[in-house]
Amino acid sequence: AIRIDGLDYRHRDVSAHARVVDDVAAGVAAVDGPTTLDRFGDVLAHLAQVHPSRYVKLVDGLAAIGLLDVHPFENQTDALRFVAFVDRLYDAQVRIFADGIPLDTVFPEDMLAGGYSKKYRRAMSRVNALTTE
Repeated sequence: AIRIDGLDYRHRDVSAHARVVDDVAAGVAAVDGPTTLDRFGDVLAHLAQVHPSRYVKLVDGLAAIGLLDVHPFENQTDALRFVAFVDRLYDAQVRIFADGIPLDTVFPEDMLAGGYSKKYRRAMSRVNALTTE
């Protein structure tokens, strides 16, 4: 095992939230390259129809996505699918523009206190990174 001195980055203060924009369409339009603009609920419904192993193909080649009317999750299945989708967006460094609530607040407290807390917190960190300029 390798020991590295210093503070563990996982214990840092993360007080910033995922950025919410006033005009998602304008944000997406300003990006060079392929983009999408969809309602958050429609994206979740589509993710339910696709196996998570294929999410990489959904984001392949995209420069940015726009999500309209972001709202909190009501069930864990949708939340876990979204985590897998965010992982693929993060791997491809696809920028996110969203309105509604900040994307890092979509996981209710009961989910954050449950067994998938680490997954949800990783997704929260990643959407913070993908919504900043």
